[in-house]
Amino acid sequence: MSEQNPSPDEARRLLEQAGQLGAAAQSGASWPQIALLLGLGGVSSMAVIAIWLVLLVDVRLLFIPMLAMLAWTGILLTVTIVFTRATKAGFGRRWLRAMLIWGLTWTFCMIGGAVWWKGEIWFTVASALALTLVTVVPAWKEARQ
Repeated sequence: MSEQNPSPDEARRLLEQAGQLGAAAQSGASWPQIALLLGLGGVSSMAVIAIWLVLLVDVRLLFIPMLAMLAWTGILLTVTIVFTRATKAGFGRRWLRAMLIWGLTWTFCMIGGAVWWKGEIWFTVASALALTLVTVVPAWKEARQ
């Protein structure tokens, strides 16, 4: 290949190679955030169940599942921050929406389980399912972008 003007075949090969690099970069984008969403769904839904079980035994033990959730959320956030290299177009808006929905669902589940349906197993199961749903759906959509 000459320095200044590549031949048409060389130019075509270079464009093909650039396209492959771009596709590879895009396919790897957002995976740390997808892992965070899935992990957050798992941690928060299991925390709801653990909190329900702990409250059956002794309310003074409530700090145990809360500390476990805090630790795992910290681990997930750290991995996401350290390994994020690129995101897909429109990710910020989708991320904000996913976190807002998860936060509202978590708040409703915590208040509902502590005030309105305290000790109700059906509400605990519904909360775990809701928290799973509001994290798996956006993770799935992000993976398919």
